[in-house]
Amino acid sequence: MAYSGSTAASTLVNTPHRIDHGGLAARSLGESTSNAEGRGLWFYNSTNLTTDMVSTGGFFTDGTRLGMRNGDCLISVQTTGTETAPRIMIAGIFGITTGGAARISTASMITSTFA
Repeated sequence: MAYSGSTAASTLVNTPHRIDHGGLAARSLGESTSNAEGRGLWFYNSTNLTTDMVSTGGFFTDGTRLGMRNGDCLISVQTTGTETAPRIMIAGIFGITTGGAARISTASMITSTFA
């Protein structure tokens, strides 16, 4: 299933949300976008399978536009509608492309299994 980013039709948009805003957020204007210095925590809920999300060169095509940085952490809950329980994935964001897409690191990925 394809990602429906911020440029999709308004009824289809399903972007990840940064959940660490507020007094404890430590985002600095001097943070690098090329090194793993991100400190953001993101949440994403969808029907996309983990394999779809990590096999794409840059799954979040609008990652830079959303504010994602290399080294940010993503918590994702995936449901396919046929399983009784959702799958949870925790992974790092890396490889922000010049076009602004964000990749999900399989090296840092932790996943649960469907029940």
